[in-house]
Amino acid sequence: MNILVTGATGFIGRFLVNRLATNNDRITCLVRQPVERYQKLNKANVELKRVDILDKKTLVKSIPEVQLVYHLAGKVFAKQKRGNPYYKVNTEGTKFLAQAVMNSSREYPRFIFLSSIAAVVGKNYGVVDEDTLPNPITRYGKSKLEAENILLQYKRQYGLPVTIIRSPLVYGPGDNIFSRSTLLFKMVKRGIRPLGDGNSLFSLCYIENLMAVLETLRHIKIVPSDIYFVADEKPRALNEWVEIIADAEGVSSPKIKIPDFLADILVKFGPHSVRKLINEMRSNWACVISKAREELGYIPPFSSEIGIRETVAWYKSKGII
Repeated sequence: MNILVTGATGFIGRFLVNRLATNNDRITCLVRQPVERYQKLNKANVELKRVDILDKKTLVKSIPEVQLVYHLAGKVFAKQKRGNPYYKVNTEGTKFLAQAVMNSSREYPRFIFLSSIAAVVGKNYGVVDEDTLPNPITRYGKSKLEAENILLQYKRQYGLPVTIIRSPLVYGPGDNIFSRSTLLFKMVKRGIRPLGDGNSLFSLCYIENLMAVLETLRHIKIVPSDIYFVADEKPRALNEWVEIIADAEGVSSPKIKIPDFLADILVKFGPHSVRKLINEMRSNWACVISKAREELGYIPPFSSEIGIRETVAWYKSKGII
C-alpha cells in the first residue's frame, strides 16, 4: 500500500511512521525543513519530500498516487496573533492537502484526519461525545472544527472517504519537552497541585492507544461513521491523574498550590503551553470512547497507569524530570 503522512516529524507522526515502516508499505512523508534534518525517518520504504502544505502549486506536484492518507500536521502553538496562523495551517492547509490528494488519485484514498477534543469542548461543558454540539473556545479548536467541516463537505460532495479522529492531550515516550503533558508531569514532580479544586474531568490518550486506532483504520475499507473520539479507557478527575503520575514518579502527593492571582498572571504573560494548561485545568476536557469501541472494536491496549509509568520512565531516562 502507498501511504502519505503529514506531520511525520512531530511526536505522533514519528511514532506512526516508525510503526508503518515495519510493513511492506511505501510511505511518503511531507516535511517543511530540509530532509537532511530528519535522518531518523530515513528508512528503506520511507521517502521524505520537502513540501509546505500551504504551497498549493508545489503540493499538487509532490503528492504521488496513494491509497491512504494520515494527515497529522497542524499548528498547536502560535506566538503571533496576526494572520491567524491556526486557520492558515490547520484549516487552509487541510483544504489544500485534500484538494491535492483528490487531484493526484484516480481513486480517492482514505483520508484520516487527526483532529482534537478542542474542536468540540465549550465553556462549562461536561463529558463530550460525537453528538455534542461543537462550541470551541480557542482559536486552535475553531481552526480544527473548520477543517473537519471542509473534509466532511468534500465527503458529501465528492465522495472523499474521510475519517476524523478527535483525541485529547496525547502523552508518551518521545513527547516534546515543551508540551503540555510534559509540563503536567514536571509540575507533579515538583510538588505543584493542579489549579482549582482538582475535580475537573480530564481525558488523556497514551500514544500507543492512539496508534492502535490509526493502525486499525489502515485495514478497514468501510468505516461506519465520520468522527470518533479516541482516548484512554475513561475520563478521570484531575486530582486522580495527579495521584497516578505522582505514584509513577515515586513522589508524594503534591502539596503546593498556585494562587489564583498568580495563575491569572501566567495566563496573560506566561509561555503558550503554560497558558493552555492552566485554562484546561480550570474546566472539563473529557470525552467518552464508546462509539470507537462499538464501531471500530477499539479497546485501549494499555491502561493509563501503564502508559504513565512508561512515560515517566522515558522522561527519567532523558533527564527531563
